[in-house]
Amino acid sequence: MGMQDEEIKVERHMLEENSYCSGASFVPRENGEEEDDGWIIAHVHNEITNTSQQVYIIDARKFSEEPIAKITLPQRVPYGYHGAFIPHQFE
Repeated sequence: MGMQDEEIKVERHMLEENSYCSGASFVPRENGEEEDDGWIIAHVHNEITNTSQQVYIIDARKFSEEPIAKITLPQRVPYGYHGAFIPHQFE
């Protein structure tokens, strides 16, 4: 089977209306066996309320489902902020 014959799976994580994310990072599960074995961590902001700055933690293997955690921050993180995950072994 050539590369052009392989199926491409696309998943979307739907945010609430008028909510946008930036600075998403992938954090791999220690000893993970698949390429999507880990979490997506993203900052999410609602433009209407301007108060719900949150960090979403999404299971990458269940990307279309609800986040496993939503952490509300005490203040907004501005758009353009980018995080980086650095495994302990590289510290």
